[in-house]
Amino acid sequence: MDLRAPVTHSDYIVVADAGAAWGPTLTETLKRLGFSVDCLPSVQVAQTGFEQGAAALVLAPQPGDDPDQLWLSIVERAGRQLPTLMVILPQGAPTDCARWLQSGFDDFGTASDDPAHLAARLVARVRASRLHQAMVTSDPLTGLPSPHVFFSRLDPMMRLSSRAAMPMAVAVLDMDGFVALEAQHGRPLVRALLIDIARHLQAALRRSDTVARLGDDRFGLILHHINGYEARKLLRKLWRSLVLEPTTVELMGSGNFVPTFTAGISVFPDDATNGNELYTRAEIALDVARANGHRGIQLYSETSGDSGQSLGGSDLRLHRSDRGNRSEPE
Repeated sequence: MDLRAPVTHSDYIVVADAGAAWGPTLTETLKRLGFSVDCLPSVQVAQTGFEQGAAALVLAPQPGDDPDQLWLSIVERAGRQLPTLMVILPQGAPTDCARWLQSGFDDFGTASDDPAHLAARLVARVRASRLHQAMVTSDPLTGLPSPHVFFSRLDPMMRLSSRAAMPMAVAVLDMDGFVALEAQHGRPLVRALLIDIARHLQAALRRSDTVARLGDDRFGLILHHINGYEARKLLRKLWRSLVLEPTTVELMGSGNFVPTFTAGISVFPDDATNGNELYTRAEIALDVARANGHRGIQLYSETSGDSGQSLGGSDLRLHRSDRGNRSEPE
């Protein structure tokens, strides 16, 4: 068995066998709630929980046990995800719950508490932790990677591009008119549009690319082995090929709203050599595109940024021009 990074099993809990009356009732209640439970001697709880990837541990400390040391003994061997930690003190022990919670434990109880109530609290915390972990890695509305995943992939993708001596691009997309659309038609329509757009982007891009939802109506793309002009051509194609689901069209009613976006693109290695800077410069390009009107696709190299050209000595981020109504991204 490889113990370096055990996978967490979200339906598995290890309970310390303290020989107390609450143990059997707590264990049976957890099983009725759909969890697999092992009741083991206290000295085996931490190691078994780590080896088996337990979602939660129920500990039964003795009087005099130090909360900080007990917490450290658990977390120092934690796997990919720290389990939910509950401590249940024996009858008559000091009930300074603040000290246990301040040490890092998630919940606290005593032997005099109702075991069924303790089980319900533990299950609620396990499910909340599961939801939180899911939100760290994926957007709950669209299922796309989260901002955390997006930014964690930037530098590794840049290193791969450097080794292959190939460019890569980062694009930041802001949807046009969604604030007014929500005010006019309500959130359900905007939610449906975001889901459709996310599915379209994910289906249209290569498996080696990354598309993430970075904000309410903002998306980020990491595109490998592509230069700026190819990236702009790809974004134009993405806009033109978007088809809404029939249910979304039905929500729209008689309206003729067509989703469009404004985008900024930066390219490695010409525009930046680290992930944060590359993303920031894509945002600068987006600001320039916004200043010039909606439905634009702007390369950072075409702005007056460090690697771009100057327009009469002025900063393109502050430059506005009236280009009239446009029917598609530039």
